[in-house]
Amino acid sequence: MRADLLMSVISNRSADMRAIILPFVLAHTGVVIAIVFGAGGLEADGVTLAVAAWAVLGSLWAMVWTDGCIQDLAAGARDLPEEMADSHMGRNYAKSPFAGFRVMNIAIVTLIVVAELMALY
Repeated sequence: MRADLLMSVISNRSADMRAIILPFVLAHTGVVIAIVFGAGGLEADGVTLAVAAWAVLGSLWAMVWTDGCIQDLAAGARDLPEEMADSHMGRNYAKSPFAGFRVMNIAIVTLIVVAELMALY
């Protein structure tokens, strides 16, 4: 792959990963606000289930999105041109613990959802 194309793909996937952060945070802020301030409203038929479904499905969507980005960033590290791979930045990028980032992504999102479900039920 040409270096300019590779850098464009890496940049785009980095932007994709950053783009999911704000919607994820806002969605879970909304869930927490509903749990804390909407206790009476959560007793209505199906509202708790709808909030729980949103927390689970929205988180699954964000987790899959982010995992795909991390996989592509890891692949980009393996595809660096020799000149870039031999630079300090290239070596630092190549030794990034992408597997650990993927595990952290799954763990953090899962813990957030479990905490919200425990508070809902």
